[in-house]
Order: sequence, then C-alpha cells, then structure tokens
Amino acid sequence: RQLASEAEEAATAVRGGEGGEGEGSNWVSVLKEEVRFRTYIELADDDDEAEALAAYARDLSSALDELREGGARLALRTGARGAAVDVTGVSAATAAGLTVEGTLRKSGRPVSVRLRHLTSYYDAEEHEGTAEQDALIRSEMASAAAEERLRLQRLSGAAGWCQLVKELGSEVEAAVGVGCELTRYPAVYVDKIEGVPLSQLLDAGSGCGGEEDETPSPERLEHEMSMIKAVATSCLLAMRGAAAVGLGFDGTAPFAEHVWVQGPPEGARRAADWSVVVGEVEPLEERDPSERFSAKDLVRSALGEWLREWWRSTAPKLSIVDGRTPHEGYARVLGRYGVLNWLLFGWADEQLDGKSILQLVQHGPVSERSAEEREAAQRRWAAFTQEAFVRLGPRRFDEMNAQIGQMNDGEISVDDLLARARYFMCPDNEDLHAALGQMIRG
Repeated sequence: RQLASEAEEAATAVRGGEGGEGEGSNWVSVLKEEVRFRTYIELADDDDEAEALAAYARDLSSALDELREGGARLALRTGARGAAVDVTGVSAATAAGLTVEGTLRKSGRPVSVRLRHLTSYYDAEEHEGTAEQDALIRSEMASAAAEERLRLQRLSGAAGWCQLVKELGSEVEAAVGVGCELTRYPAVYVDKIEGVPLSQLLDAGSGCGGEEDETPSPERLEHEMSMIKAVATSCLLAMRGAAAVGLGFDGTAPFAEHVWVQGPPEGARRAADWSVVVGEVEPLEERDPSERFSAKDLVRSALGEWLREWWRSTAPKLSIVDGRTPHEGYARVLGRYGVLNWLLFGWADEQLDGKSILQLVQHGPVSERSAEEREAAQRRWAAFTQEAFVRLGPRRFDEMNAQIGQMNDGEISVDDLLARARYFMCPDNEDLHAALGQMIRG
C-alpha cells in the first residue's frame, strides 16, 4: 500500500490549511479510502473475523504513522472550536467505527475517541448510493454513538466498566479538518483503557504457556489461573452493576476481545494483582432490573466458551486423568482455583445464581449453615459492629466499613482488608482486629 502521495497531500493541506494550527487535512477520510474494511473481511473466514479486525486496526495505525511522517498534524476537536485532541494511533476498528487514541492538548490527559467514520453509502457498500441512502448511513452512525453514550452514562461509576471522560461526557462529535475539509463524525470520548485484550494474553487453542510450552511450570499455571479468576470476578461485578440499571449482555457477549487486562509481571499469585475492564458496551441490551442476577450470561458467552477451550487445551499438558494430576505442583495450584469450576466446566443454569457465584469466587466455598447458625452469625456480627463503633469512633468505624465494601466489590482481598484495618485498629484494638479477621474468614 503506497501512502506517499496522500501523506504529501495531507502535509500540504497542513501547511496551507485554515486555522493556523496545522489541522487542515481530513486524515480520517484518507485512512478509510486507503485502508478499505472489506478487503480484510473478504480475506477472512467467518471464524477469523476478530483476527481480520485486529489486522485492519494495525494497518490503519500504520497508515496513520505514514501520514504523520509525511508532515500531517493529526488532530481532532470535540466541535468546530472545541477541545483539541492530538491523535497518536488507532487501537481498534470495525466496519463502522475507529477507536482513536490521543491526548487532550491542553491537559495532556490520554483519551480514547470512539469515532463513527461512515458518512456515505459508498463507505459501507463500496459503490455509490442515493442521497437518501447516504443520509440513512449518517443517521445510523449518529444513533449508534448516541446509544453507546447513553449506556456509558447509565454505567457511570460502575465497577469493571470503561468510563466516559468526565469533562467530555456530553460531547457528541469529533470535528476533523477545517474549511471544505471539515467533517463532523459522531463520537464518544472514554478514558483510555490501560492494558491489552485478554485474547492477546492467553492462548485458548494451545492452553497454558502457549504453543511453545508443552509442560508449563506451576508458576506459569498460577499466573494464568490468577488472571482468569480476576477476569471472572471483574466480569461478574460488571454484570451485577449493569443488571442494577436494567442492562445485560446479549446471548454471545462478552468476547475475549472486549475484556482488557493490565497485570503484574510473571509470577502473580493473586487475582487482586490484576486490573480488568470490560471495554465494550454495544452488546448490552435492556433487561428487567428486577430480574435475578445470574452468572449464566458469562458462562454461556463467547468469553466463557473461549476460557473453557483454554482449559481443554491445558488439561492434557497437566497430565490430568479423571480430574486429577500426578504432578504435586500443579495439584497445589489447581486446588487454589477450584472456585472457577462453574466457569471452566459450564455448570447448569440453575446452579449459577449470581450472588452465590460471586461469593464463591471472592471468598471461597462456604459450608451450608442451618437457619439457627445463620441467625447466630448475624447476632455476632451485630454485636461486633456495635462494639467496633464504640471503640473506634465514627471516623475509623466508617473507614472499616469502606474497606469491607471494597472487599465485597472484589477490589481488594481479605488479606488486603485485614492489612489495611491494622493501621486504624491497632495497636490499641488488637483483639478487635483479631475478631474482625475471624468474622470475615468465617
């Protein structure tokens, strides 16, 4: 693909463009003309659509780099005279939209711009359409962006979800170019998601360690299992938050490409060491908020099946026969992650009550208690909280409850909670700290 002439044309427009800031060219128009979406889809089998989209995004970003090297200044504005965003690359792409990475020029804050770039029937279908068809395409793009923005607004502050850029949450367009080159594209501005898609971190087809590691170390198994646990926990919390505002995933989402993971270096042993964000809200659909929260949407999703494929590929590497491995190191690791069996073995729907599964993943299996035992436990907790309020005072008591809330939301582990609690409970209240540990651990 040769972009030299387009780069020079863009550079000329930059040097002679209106506005005096070097933003005269419509680089979006150049990109979508030079890197045609249908070329990638037509070359891909149905099963390789995700790979084709990834290649499309990579080539768009490479084309963008060539334009920059040719002298074009790549930027957009939130309106004709709005906040400027300096564009650095393309991180994702579909037939209808680009996710453009950049920084706010004034503050330097990184942002992601989800830009709907189809403006005509030709853009979508590769041949000219009528004025009415062109108008319909533009209307569909604006509606899609508006629907995505509305979902993100409903999920504002919800754990596990990408978030709108606070100061740009109401912006509806990205303006590219000036004068006759100016085009306004429907757009949504979200906080930059750190990390990479889960699909790039785990090899579902080859299992733990990937193609080149036929006998992964127990440490490698621990690393990947802790990642999967973090993904499962974060997705459950995200689904619970969505259910609370009347949203739920459709029958296939989420996909491994929707889940972005930022993790610690090799050797991580705790799910809490990972940061996980669901970066796509388009597959969400309306749900009855009174509908009981269930983990079945995750288990039956494309992501759930992808993780089960990882397990099916991993099991032979661990020499598992009849559910057991002779390797002591593997056995110790697997014993710590039995709380993922509901996901890796696809439990029946009636066993996937969301609250119970979340409790299992976050705190481990809890033995069944009789009604009398549950009532006694509630009385002990009530007595503990009353004593804690008196001895700690309102400020430290509120801090304790805040930390417990973070643990219940999966943001910190039990060990993290108890370590933090030591700062505001000890040394004056060692016995109270010990009682808290006993109550939390059951």
